[in-house]
Amino acid sequence: MKLLTKPRERHYILGHEAFRLFAEHNPHQFFAIMSSENRQEFISEMVARVEQNCPNDTTQLNPGDFEVTLSSVENYPLVVIALPKPEAYVECFYIGILALVDMQSNDINTQPEIAYFTIELGETEPDKQGSTIGKMFCQWDEDTHYNLAELHGEVSVDEFQLLIAQRLNKQ
Repeated sequence: MKLLTKPRERHYILGHEAFRLFAEHNPHQFFAIMSSENRQEFISEMVARVEQNCPNDTTQLNPGDFEVTLSSVENYPLVVIALPKPEAYVECFYIGILALVDMQSNDINTQPEIAYFTIELGETEPDKQGSTIGKMFCQWDEDTHYNLAELHGEVSVDEFQLLIAQRLNKQ
């Protein structure tokens, strides 16, 4: 696999900042949009805004290439977004946005905390074939980025959700 020498700014911003900042700023609106018929329009708007803010990057990201999975971890709502295929280290395969509010409680009017996770293309310890191209399971806590685990091989949405559940249980 031939990788780009540096991440594409637009891909990086979408995976690490744009969705995270929106969800942290207004989690109720984020989860409402992502669970509505307007989610694709929202993704298109996010891509367009990032394109405007990154004029030097000519990468064309098709909003139709973003796939959304709605789920939960325990009683917490989870949105998983699969991004277009990463082509450089630190670009994301998936982002997972978890609202730390129990859907079974009556406390849904409060501003929930957000837990933000990624599966990124990463340089890892060599695998059995000697490849150092792998995946990193990461978490963001505001502007702090944590590499939690090195992964090799394919990672499905279900496996990503399992990693998030395991991380949640360790906190």
